[in-house]
Amino acid sequence: MSDLLKSLEGKVIAVTGANGYIGSALSTKLVEYSARVLRISSKKLHPQTGMFDLKANIKIVDCWEKIVSQADIIIHLAGNTSIHEAKKNYVDSLNSTILPLQHLDLMARKLGRKPRVIFASTATIYGLPDTIVTSEDDNIDPITEYDLHKAFAEQQLDMSTRNGVLGGVALRLANVYGSSSLESSASDRGILNQITRMAFQGKDLTVYGDGNYVRDYICIDDVVSAFLYAIISNNVEGQSFNIASGVGHTVREVFDLVAHQVGDVTGHKVGINETPWPEGVSPIEKRNFVASIDKFNKFSGWKPTISLDEGISRLVSFYMKKYT
Repeated sequence: MSDLLKSLEGKVIAVTGANGYIGSALSTKLVEYSARVLRISSKKLHPQTGMFDLKANIKIVDCWEKIVSQADIIIHLAGNTSIHEAKKNYVDSLNSTILPLQHLDLMARKLGRKPRVIFASTATIYGLPDTIVTSEDDNIDPITEYDLHKAFAEQQLDMSTRNGVLGGVALRLANVYGSSSLESSASDRGILNQITRMAFQGKDLTVYGDGNYVRDYICIDDVVSAFLYAIISNNVEGQSFNIASGVGHTVREVFDLVAHQVGDVTGHKVGINETPWPEGVSPIEKRNFVASIDKFNKFSGWKPTISLDEGISRLVSFYMKKYT
């Protein structure tokens, strides 16, 4: 992979949502490979070597002319990241998800440029599949507004790719955790990070129900690696891929692991309490899900390298520096 990444030298890679959880980690990694990183954010960013910035609203078409005119590769992470926010503010969530890709298509046509576009989608787009292990051959079946908007965005990207306007790749991310310079701003994202912080703050953890529902957790370092593989691989355009660990763990198991590791380094016991599910919670929160990751491995050679135990150990070490 390191040899292939040499091809990024001199390339301009735009990252929308560069002020976010994944965007900040990915931007930092990209500059290690002599790529010129154009960070797009609605907020002013702290200057960093190898990066240049564009403060812009991605829902406005004008900013996309500036992005497309410069970028060889566009990693699109920006937009609503919260299931709850999509339900509460449907129109704004829809606009923040679909309008940028429509504007991108328009400007690519206008400027005659065909960037590779890697879109951060979600593994919850499958809805409530009949089997625990889900592959890209399974139908997407959104049951939340958030997932519906992601499905619309994937379809827009796919149409632009089939029409030869863009080279689109959709990465359907499972439950991402791990240390980054910035945290997720959505309260229903980054749960492992949240509970690790709580444990270091001396708080007990609370799990809904008995916690025996299965999730697929993937460390942010492996997610960043997946985006790099999507950038450099030759035959991934026009495809959607699961980005996950491929291994299932119950929520209770993960909470126990965090509690034990934090307890070991702080010397304080971290309790875990069970509480009933809140009224009106979406069935998506109670699903069992493990992703098949064979397709992306076949197309690109990527595979995750960090086990859950090692990933949580890294996360605990990260927060230990902040709280002890």
